[in-house]
Amino acid sequence: MLNHDIILFSTPVYWYGMSGLMKNFIDRWSESLRDSSLSFRARMAVKRALVVVVGGDEPRIKALPLIIQFQHIFNFLGTSFEGYVIGRGDKPGDIFQDSEAIHQANFYNQKLKNLRRPSKPS
Repeated sequence: MLNHDIILFSTPVYWYGMSGLMKNFIDRWSESLRDSSLSFRARMAVKRALVVVVGGDEPRIKALPLIIQFQHIFNFLGTSFEGYVIGRGDKPGDIFQDSEAIHQANFYNQKLKNLRRPSKPS
């Protein structure tokens, strides 16, 4: 993760929060913050992050506290929070019926492509 400029965090909504695996992953950052040889906080401060969440029970409302949690995490590290997509789906493939989420995903896909393109000399 430290070798990348843009990080995409993706999790289903589990009981109105992130998955246990995602929570464990982020909780392990505490150890990385203590290891001065990693310069974890400084290295995370120059990164850009996006969040993708999917849930089945009114996710655009009920996942908002999860988005706020990510915002707090990124603020703590100085990471630039570029945006998020919340999609609706109960079963594999359901997300493809969520035109709003697909539209948002396409928007961020283009935004990320533009961030990665080197600027042309004038």
